[in-house]
Amino acid sequence: MAQLDILMATYNGAQYLENQLLSLISQTFKDWNLKIHDDGSSDDTIAIIKKYMKIDKRIFLIEDGIVCGGAAANFMHLFKSSTADLAIFCDQDDIWFENKLALLVAKFESVNYPLACFANGYAYTHDRGIIADRITNSSPKNLREQLFLNAGIQGCSLMFNKQLRDKLKSIPAEVVMHDHFITLGAVTFAKLESVELSLMLYRQFHSNKATSNINYDKAARIKSIFKSEIPVIDRKHFNATRSFYAIYEEELRVEQRDLFRAYFKFALSDNLVTKINILLRHKFSIYGSTLALVFKTIMRKTIN
Repeated sequence: MAQLDILMATYNGAQYLENQLLSLISQTFKDWNLKIHDDGSSDDTIAIIKKYMKIDKRIFLIEDGIVCGGAAANFMHLFKSSTADLAIFCDQDDIWFENKLALLVAKFESVNYPLACFANGYAYTHDRGIIADRITNSSPKNLREQLFLNAGIQGCSLMFNKQLRDKLKSIPAEVVMHDHFITLGAVTFAKLESVELSLMLYRQFHSNKATSNINYDKAARIKSIFKSEIPVIDRKHFNATRSFYAIYEEELRVEQRDLFRAYFKFALSDNLVTKINILLRHKFSIYGSTLALVFKTIMRKTIN
């Protein structure tokens, strides 16, 4: 049976952490180790972790004195520590359903190639309960659909195997978020699959959340295409993608290099006709639609 590393980045998470730890302990899949790295919490986060380390010997706190200074760096610090057959990121404040790990692990049976797999989740607030039955309305199937997303599959949804981790052993100088890095790596070097179920409560709208709240409303996302004040490409994601390319260029297939270069040319071009030609020629898309991306390009500034 495959062994699994659960990688949890914590920071001032005492209010919700205990519920998440209990949901992990209750998982029907049992062959896991929880590796936690704290980023300098000033509340009771460490005390709660150490309490549960005494309760469950599969829980470990990495006490190396390193303060990463943000969720992305903290998660990538944990990523480099993983040695198991499988790994999954874990937010400090969610609640996982007891079959989440079992259903995801099953997707990796008899797999000997790089693979990432994700499950959906319910958007959840402590005062309103479930506010949406899916946090991911559309997911990238390939590099063409990923490059313009300015995001990745939620990190706490993504499980990946050792083969993909080994492919991504060189960490770029710039990583905007761990989920963007893994998703980009998955569509470049691996297969990206899913379990078509919502298997967690994904907590939203509180001040100590390590990762950002998401817009889970597909209609709102489509309407946002026409908001001229929002750029087509977010500068931080552009820099992270360019940093990824700089490291892995020599390992890419020719057609993948062409897609990355076309994306960079689009971002740096001031000519609308040139940008639209790039989108049409390379069949870039968002939400499964090249036309939506063309409209977005016409309505918005390119990068900010």
